[in-house]
Amino acid sequence: MQTDHDRQRPAVDRPSFYTAAETAEILRLDESTLYRHLRSGSFPGVKIGGRYVVPGAVIERIVADVLATGRCVNLGDWTRQWRHEQVAALAQITARDVELPGGVA
Repeated sequence: MQTDHDRQRPAVDRPSFYTAAETAEILRLDESTLYRHLRSGSFPGVKIGGRYVVPGAVIERIVADVLATGRCVNLGDWTRQWRHEQVAALAQITARDVELPGGVA
């Protein structure tokens, strides 16, 4: 039986990364479909050697975006937007941390 403590357990208890098989199960996809998206780059993942893993944060973000918009999210469009946001965030961090010669900021 699940206790109140178990129901209130933070998301931190979830794995940082999921295997392709675990991700496919979570998303209720055929594993070959997920692999196709990972290989084509239309789904964010990490390839280590010959294995793919998916950050748990990606799955959580997709779910949050679906709930926030109340609409079906096109995976290809979502991934392009996600990449754009990541590049913009990195550019902001880099711009803040770069010092130009002569003290000009």
